[in-house]
Amino acid sequence: MTTRRKTRQASESSKRAILEAVLSRAVEAGYEGTTMADVASASGLPIGSVYWHFQNKEQLFVELLDYCFEVWKQANAPIGSMRDLLRRSISESAAASASLAAPAAAFWSIGLVFAFERRLEDNLARQRYLAIRKEMFQFVTCQLRASYPEVPEDVAEELAHDLAVMGRALTDGFRVAAAAGDDIDFTRYAELAADALESLVTTRLKGYEHA
Repeated sequence: MTTRRKTRQASESSKRAILEAVLSRAVEAGYEGTTMADVASASGLPIGSVYWHFQNKEQLFVELLDYCFEVWKQANAPIGSMRDLLRRSISESAAASASLAAPAAAFWSIGLVFAFERRLEDNLARQRYLAIRKEMFQFVTCQLRASYPEVPEDVAEELAHDLAVMGRALTDGFRVAAAAGDDIDFTRYAELAADALESLVTTRLKGYEHA
């Protein structure tokens, strides 16, 4: 292994260590409340080293969101059935929103800040969050659409879109509940959510069969 390659790998390792170290701080304090000094303190590195890897806080949060997204993709590929997806997104991911160090859940906790902070419209981190959110939605919709191979493509596409919208809305709500410390049995409500959406699927497909 060449010296240059070793240096590059060491740099990437150092950058990842900073992202992992600052994750809980970012979830707890949000974008506005996190400073580069906080990042240095959490990582145990001199602030000069932090600025070596990240030009400013915007870039830091862009890469933090990308890091969390990669963890989410690894945790959710393949998606499996809709019930499995809701179990993971509500009873596991949403419930973990109360934790400050779970990357797959932290993406949403950090992202909700950008979703509500419209005054950060030109902020690169907010733009990256919105782009990732769309990519996640398309990924989930594509997976759900493949669950109905016997249904005409346009019907399956509309059904998958509606399920993805409802599933995301439910999951976002439960993430807020977890972050607020609500006393909720997330496993039970994940099953209830799956029951409700499966009922919607049954009704929709019956309507298609009788059309």
